[in-house]
Parts: sequence; structure tokens; C-alpha cells
Amino acid sequence: MHARFDPLPDDETEAGRTARALRERPGDWAHISDHDLKTQAANLAYRIRQGKIRAFRPAGAFEATSRKTGETSGAVWARYVGAPEAAGP
Repeated sequence: MHARFDPLPDDETEAGRTARALRERPGDWAHISDHDLKTQAANLAYRIRQGKIRAFRPAGAFEATSRKTGETSGAVWARYVGAPEAAGP
């Protein structure tokens, strides 16, 4: 075993770049992905809204929706709305 001190490599993902772009234009809807199956698009929109994807946390900071774009295909649009307010006492 050994220790080598190096800076962490950049681990920014496509999701991280997308979330950053949405944060730079709060409130603006953006088309973010296309899917062969509309169920895949709906699932991604759900995961974004719920904060299941780290880049889109906290839950509620992003709105996302999917739309059918063909017989079986779908697409996802999302926007940054800001972190939800904490509940008061």
C-alpha cells in the first residue's frame, strides 16, 4: 500500500454540465435529451425532479417533463427553479 497525493481528476458528467447550464438560465426550459422509448424519457424526468441524479439535487430544484415525440420515442425538457424553501417551525 502507498499514498500518492494528487488532485482529484475532473469528474464532471454530462448530467453535471447540463445541470450547470440550466442553473445559468433559471426559469428557462431547455430540451435536454431524446430517447427511443417515451418511458425512458418519463423516467429521466422523474429522476431529475426527485433529485435522484446527484447533479440535479436538491430534490425540487429542477422541474422536468417528458413529451412523446414519435410512435414510441420521447424527449425531456427541464429548467432550474431554485432550491425549495425549507419548511418553517
